[in-house]
Amino acid sequence: MRILVCALAALSVAACATVEPSPNARPLNAQHIETLGATPVVVTENNNGVMKSWFRQDSSAAAASQGLLGVLVGAAIDGIMNYTPSRRARSAADELAEVMPAEALNESLVRNFAREIEQGQPGGVSLETVRTAQKLTAPGVVDDALEVTTSYLLSEDATTLQVSVTLTYENAAIPYVTPYTFEKTPEAELTGPLYRNTFTYSSRQLPVPTLTPELRERLIASIRENALDEQGNPPAEGSDAFKAMNKELEEAANDRLTKAEISIFLAREWTRDNGALLRGEIENAHAFIARYAVLDMNRTAIHSLTGVDELVETLPDGRTVRRVGPGAGAGSYVSLPGEVSDFVTYGNAAAIAQVNETRIRNLQEQARAERAGAR
Repeated sequence: MRILVCALAALSVAACATVEPSPNARPLNAQHIETLGATPVVVTENNNGVMKSWFRQDSSAAAASQGLLGVLVGAAIDGIMNYTPSRRARSAADELAEVMPAEALNESLVRNFAREIEQGQPGGVSLETVRTAQKLTAPGVVDDALEVTTSYLLSEDATTLQVSVTLTYENAAIPYVTPYTFEKTPEAELTGPLYRNTFTYSSRQLPVPTLTPELRERLIASIRENALDEQGNPPAEGSDAFKAMNKELEEAANDRLTKAEISIFLAREWTRDNGALLRGEIENAHAFIARYAVLDMNRTAIHSLTGVDELVETLPDGRTVRRVGPGAGAGSYVSLPGEVSDFVTYGNAAAIAQVNETRIRNLQEQARAERAGAR
């Protein structure tokens, strides 16, 4: 099946071009596996830490049809609606960073790959060493190494942690040749990594609290507390913060908990006992990724957009590992808990802890200074 992609020029419609889709995964073939043998692992240092997702309201498209006034009014409304959820998501990310800094995430992943190396892997591609690389100061592809890139995201309602990992391998001496068949090979399939796949781990879901009069009082107290400024003062009447607080208080008066309200109570479950729950799920995710990285690199099956999901493993606690069958994600791996109580959403925005934003800025400044010194 082809996807039609049409480009709209300034005043005319350009000719439509057809782009044949293919799975994102790129398997190695038998010759690649024999050539690679023992392969080093390079963990790209994660700088964002555990992010907190939230839903950002954006009415710009609808407001644009009402002219400049509509755009201004829409922006004002969006500002009020987004003020509190963005601030609360940032606060949650800050708390997560206190118990699980970005450095600890990287150390855990390295430790799990090192454990896999110590256990040894039979034949084919094996892992021989593991180290980290900071791409903000040393960008570019590392040749002849399995690169590991990570993302950690807490769901909108904070019930679930999702760990997403992309593995890639490039080798200048072995150019990529697509294993997929096309009428005309798209440009995206002419270059890039020799091997690529994605792995997604979803934690067990925390139970959603039941709304009781006591819980509602706690919710109202939390809303008022979150609205205080750094000096502990409530928002000035008429300000965006004041309007946002009142909007939240109105929602708190109804008989149901929104995802944002649920996250108020559940986000702190992840940081309780010095982040015991958070640390445990991340360790499990990293162990899953380190183990399946080796298994997948030694798998030569060519994926299909019309395949079917495959159950690869069922763990004693009911957790399953599946290989995705259909679509662009064909060949990727997902690890899901045995019991899933509800559909989980991750919004359209993610908050990063202040300490991690500072870390990123410092690394970017360091990189600029190093480039300037090299001239």
